Amino acid sequence: MTKAVQESDLELGRKAMLGGGVGAAIAMVVDHARGASLWDATGREYIDCTSQAWSLNVGHCHPRVVAAVTEQVQKYTHIRTSFDTVPKLLLAKKLSELGPGRLKKVSFCLTGSDANEGAVKLALRNRPSDVMVTLWDGYHGRTLATINMSWPHPNNRFTAWGGPVLRVPQAYCYRCPFQLTYPSCGLECVRFARQTIEHAAAEAPAALIMEAVQGNGGMIDFPAEYHRAIRRLCDDLGMLLIYDEIQTGFGRVGDWFACNLYGVEPDIMVIGKGLGGGFPIFGTLSRDDLQPYSPGDHSFTFAHFPVSMAAALASIEAIETEDLMARGRTLGAAITARLLELRDRYELIGDVRGPGLMIGVELVKSKTTKEPAREEAHAFVQEGLKQGVIFGESKYLGLGNIVKIKPPLVITEAQVERTLDVFEAIARSLSR
Repeated sequence: MTKAVQESDLELGRKAMLGGGVGAAIAMVVDHARGASLWDATGREYIDCTSQAWSLNVGHCHPRVVAAVTEQVQKYTHIRTSFDTVPKLLLAKKLSELGPGRLKKVSFCLTGSDANEGAVKLALRNRPSDVMVTLWDGYHGRTLATINMSWPHPNNRFTAWGGPVLRVPQAYCYRCPFQLTYPSCGLECVRFARQTIEHAAAEAPAALIMEAVQGNGGMIDFPAEYHRAIRRLCDDLGMLLIYDEIQTGFGRVGDWFACNLYGVEPDIMVIGKGLGGGFPIFGTLSRDDLQPYSPGDHSFTFAHFPVSMAAALASIEAIETEDLMARGRTLGAAITARLLELRDRYELIGDVRGPGLMIGVELVKSKTTKEPAREEAHAFVQEGLKQGVIFGESKYLGLGNIVKIKPPLVITEAQVERTLDVFEAIARSLSR
């Protein structure tokens, strides 16, 4: 077909899309991608600091992943969950080995929302309660059940669906709702959470679910002491602790899982995104003494997709053999150090946070008032596109003033330098 016909077909395809996604906001047709870069249909290269929704920890089209998938599709592509396959059993074995402490039982599905729902189902199997506790600004998916446990989405009419959810404040130290300062605050947020649960819950909750580092709700990382205090809170009140590590797992924070950074072992951990090397695979790791699912509780036609499982095994191998977690720690520290220097020079940059290559920069109109700079954050991301760097943006949840830098762990030093030069140029321009 001619170029004109192809473009017209693409435009008809755009008009045929129902909507509801974020892709239409990015005026780009992707042609190909490798490592930490992608190219549009005109041949222009962009440094991808989103890892495509934080999923490509080993980068676009990693050779190990491509080779594993190519080999697998020659054998079989789809086997339903009733059958065992070599990729499934090897991946279950590997994840059980990586799981912290007693997190040795594995389940699989194909989306993060499904995985979080699976964690909730497992909690309900093991606790005589329908009540769940979540954190302010938390995000756990977009199905009817998980959106009910997430930070309210603009124009969302679905939050009435699902079981009772009790929300408690998180340790958002930059914007403490109690107007206190860590560590002299004594973790007032945990004390308040305890009182809220004890006095406001209709019954003892089944579980508290939280992101180890809040992603969509503002790139908020919590003090290690907070994690440990939440673990004690759950133990004291008989609740299970569920860590949503969909964004933080598999090297993103410089370790296999963020809970390892904080010395906390949850009862159930939700995993995905970076596991599949660009192929859809999610699931849970859970304590080996919990009552498991009953048959049919959490089974999906493509939940044990062997192609994704082969990709996941190759992705884990790449992280291990190429020492990508150490690379993520080193580059993350270098990026954060440069951003902290910029914070000291520009009124626009209020806070820089996040471990490893899970970095968020909070933009404010004034460091004194901390008024969120939402328009500036959106302009920041749009200008980044013009200069060939794809930054993330907290556009749909939270305050909408966060610029995210979460590239693949394989990003090169030259690409890091280019990204930071672009970041500084935009910050300088928006600060005028």
